[in-house]
Amino acid sequence: MRTSNKGPWEMVLITHGFPNQIAALRFEWSWQHPKRSRRLNQLPPKKSREKSFDYCLRVLASMLNTEPWSRLPLTVRWLNPDFQQDFHLDPPLHMPMVQGPVKSVKPKKPSKKALAAAEADPVISDEEDDLVCNLCFRSVTSATRMDCLNPRCRTVSHAICLSGAFLAAAGELDQMIPIQGSCMTCSSVQQWGDLVRRRRGCFKNIQDISVTDEED
Repeated sequence: MRTSNKGPWEMVLITHGFPNQIAALRFEWSWQHPKRSRRLNQLPPKKSREKSFDYCLRVLASMLNTEPWSRLPLTVRWLNPDFQQDFHLDPPLHMPMVQGPVKSVKPKKPSKKALAAAEADPVISDEEDDLVCNLCFRSVTSATRMDCLNPRCRTVSHAICLSGAFLAAAGELDQMIPIQGSCMTCSSVQQWGDLVRRRRGCFKNIQDISVTDEED
């Protein structure tokens, strides 16, 4: 949320796990302008004696249970757990509520040696040509490819095939984007947003800060 110049401020809570920056910015705008958002304009306005902090959390609680945000694989993180016991957000079951600080992790760039080896090795392109969707059994290209998140499972699917399978299993054929589903091979339950983030190369851009990190 935006702040005024009356600080200092303490960050209490963050919501992360958006599939891309646009989704995060739209969520932020609606949180800042609930009266102007067509999905939130039915919420009761801020009460005269209600603190702004309490009102913001009340709006957040409603957003987490309102589509399309309720279908995203979000994580609600209390940076200051002292406040958590006073507020009950009750997000959907697939949204975990966690505690503790985090830090942003920049993805590692491949070395020049690794890039040169990849360009010189024709086996990579040959393997990609041989990939077959485990649902429709047709060839899969890098543009349409979805990989199972289980590192021990090498299942590959078309994004559209996997989405349809997840929606059918959940009985949500009227939806376009699934919330989660199980891999047809290893049966591991996976969030759709995590699959999308991994495909876009930003699957692990946030990690918990350990006690050692905080001391450093």
